Amino acid sequence: MLFYHELMYDFELSRLKEILGQDVVNNLNEWDITSDEKWSKKKIIEMIYCLHGNNILKNKEVIEELLYCLPYQELSDFCKQYYPSLSGETQQAVCKKIVDNWKNNEESLALLKFLGIENNIFKNDSVETIETITKTNSTDRFYELFDYQFYIKQQALNILNSNKTLARLLIHMPTGTGKTKTAMHIIIHYINFILRKQGLIIWIAHTKELLQQAYDTFIKTWKHLGDEEITVYRIWANNTINDTTSQLSGIMFCGLQKLMALKNSNLSLYNRLVTDCRLLIFDEAHKAAADETRKILESFMIKKDSMENRFLMGLTATPGRTTEYSPENTKLANMFENRIISINSNIVARMNMGNQEASNTEIEKNIIKYFQNRRILSVMKQERLEYTEIFSDEELKVLQRNLRSDDYTKEQLEILAKNKERNKVILQKLRFLYSERKPTIIFACSVLHAKMISAMLTIDGIPNCVVFGDMSAYEREKAIESFKDKNNPCNLIINYDVLTTGFDSTNIQCVFITRPTKSIVLYSQMLGRGLRGPLMGGQEECLLVDVKDNLESFDNNETFSYFDSYWNK
Repeated sequence: MLFYHELMYDFELSRLKEILGQDVVNNLNEWDITSDEKWSKKKIIEMIYCLHGNNILKNKEVIEELLYCLPYQELSDFCKQYYPSLSGETQQAVCKKIVDNWKNNEESLALLKFLGIENNIFKNDSVETIETITKTNSTDRFYELFDYQFYIKQQALNILNSNKTLARLLIHMPTGTGKTKTAMHIIIHYINFILRKQGLIIWIAHTKELLQQAYDTFIKTWKHLGDEEITVYRIWANNTINDTTSQLSGIMFCGLQKLMALKNSNLSLYNRLVTDCRLLIFDEAHKAAADETRKILESFMIKKDSMENRFLMGLTATPGRTTEYSPENTKLANMFENRIISINSNIVARMNMGNQEASNTEIEKNIIKYFQNRRILSVMKQERLEYTEIFSDEELKVLQRNLRSDDYTKEQLEILAKNKERNKVILQKLRFLYSERKPTIIFACSVLHAKMISAMLTIDGIPNCVVFGDMSAYEREKAIESFKDKNNPCNLIINYDVLTTGFDSTNIQCVFITRPTKSIVLYSQMLGRGLRGPLMGGQEECLLVDVKDNLESFDNNETFSYFDSYWNK
């Protein structure tokens, strides 16, 4: 137990509940858990730590209360070293001085360490904007491209090495088959042998998680395949580039919202990016056809007299039984001039076997089954939880409202998130998964729902971690690391709308979807967290658990049948 947790036992019970959060307290009461232990100080402190981490110490009121819980002699000894001018002052004066000075400085960091905290909670989440990466003799395990990935790479390079002006291409690889890794091999070859490190590559994604994943993959790959040094730019959060007069060269990872903001607030930098760009990569390309996004991409796909040629490359993992495109994807394909590069199992087989052997061999045409047979994708085993549905008339009206819309509303999801019977079967299943030591990622209906599931598991003494949008980067990374650590008892990670993309953990054996969705893209993203097969570092099989809601009877939802190829039947 951390030292400051011991001090929190001196807090009033009402104060601990306030720190935990009134919304969590109210919902715990509504969920009507019979055990009185949930309101013991021990359990509340555990829940506070699980939900908020050490960030509660940023609150000056909490720090002041902790200081008053310290024996005066210990506080006095601390002050002798860091606040010698307060020697002999009253506890009240000492506490006021420390609280007034509570910020990112030597004294505050020393007190954090005294309270048992090693990390700097004041440090913001920004990262270095510009750095130079050098090829090294890395000892990290490195995976060369699989045959189908090499086929994709060569198809893409044929276009990038052509004389086509302002050409566009869309790479389509099913979730779990390594599109980010394949894209990095393409990019590094393009930098080394075509651009010869002259010009700027810009990778665009809509979340920090996707950008970080892409950045990490590039760094790892460059250390093995790169040509000496390269400049890497990270333009997201508060990061920017001040020098807009010098030509930029290297690779840039840039948030979509950041790019939109630059167009309005820093036109000189935006124009610099447009001028210097030679290759624009758009991750999660199914979002590319949205009006504002399309405007941004089209603004780069111009070539004035002073500009070099450039290419647009989209990446997508559209799910389904085959690599064929639906009418919705046809619209997207048109944006990329119908220049689509996808995996053809027959061609890949001929690469390996030769024409004659391939002609005499029955090749699996279903691309998902093909990859499952090759142990590149895991086989999904589906389990659907049922519960006794008890809703008020008012709740039923909300649940049946606007059922032909693109997805369920926030209000509808909140009703499901509060349903006691539904949560009862969810928690019962999670207890079983924990007893089976099965690493599980849980997708909740809302942030509050994620917190509530975490709180209930904590009350039961089940180690878990929770991730949501407004957590600090440090707390989020700590939660993810604890889940990935095979020696850590935390086998359950709960999130809402954060880990659908940009998160890979090869130990996942179960994907637990508590939130219903009509979006095939969203469903595939959640499902994709467990699709990595043994040859991709993952599992032979992955359990998919979701909840059967009568929402499906209200609306002809074809989401589940769309994924028939994934299930082990």
